[in-house]
Amino acid sequence: MKVTICKDYEEVSQVMAQRVVDIVNQKPDCVFCLPAGNSPIGMYRYLVKMYQEGKVDFSKMKTFDMDEYVGFAPEDPHSFIYFMHQHFLDHVNMDLKNVRYPDGLSENLDEMCQQYAQDIIDAGGLDIAITGIGDDGHIAFNEPGPYLRPRCHVVKLDEKTRQQNANAFLDCPIPEFAITTGMEEHMKCKNYFVVCSGVHKAPLLKKLFENDHIDPMYPVSFLRMHPNVEFIIDEQAAQFML
Repeated sequence: MKVTICKDYEEVSQVMAQRVVDIVNQKPDCVFCLPAGNSPIGMYRYLVKMYQEGKVDFSKMKTFDMDEYVGFAPEDPHSFIYFMHQHFLDHVNMDLKNVRYPDGLSENLDEMCQQYAQDIIDAGGLDIAITGIGDDGHIAFNEPGPYLRPRCHVVKLDEKTRQQNANAFLDCPIPEFAITTGMEEHMKCKNYFVVCSGVHKAPLLKKLFENDHIDPMYPVSFLRMHPNVEFIIDEQAAQFML
């Protein structure tokens, strides 16, 4: 596991954006698994800036959203695909025919998940995936449990995860269920990145790096087996290493 330590969140975002641009420039039709949440907002801002400066062309890239809440339409501001349009897709030259996302309103969620997983396979698998680490060690919405699921599936969100995201749902109930890409899809991703910033992330990283157990109760620990994963973290998150 490679670790890159940056000064602060701003530098984490800039370095992460440069990693993405380098891969897109090497493989213009790459498959990018898009993350939502607070952690990647800075990265998206830099990706838009670099596109505007003519440093990258996204027209051939394919995207799959990493996860989605159940019960929200794409035009709902609480949905992750809305987030992607707001922070990234509407500001670059993406071909929207190449944008895929889980349907949170599907009448048959299990069938939809199976098709979403097959679409990832048919696209050649993921070339880029970026995630943070949840307070309970989850990546995407792969929550701790006695076992983890390999491909896209519906998950009942842990209460800690729901409270971690509560600020995004001040005007409506916090969702109980979500759709997430599975651990096999993450482990087979060709270029995997974990971004962390802030002192509150240090204990999570300490637990990962100082314990060699592969534990489904700590899903991020599975990345110990990933052949190409890089942690891009700031100095506060890296306190456990100092």
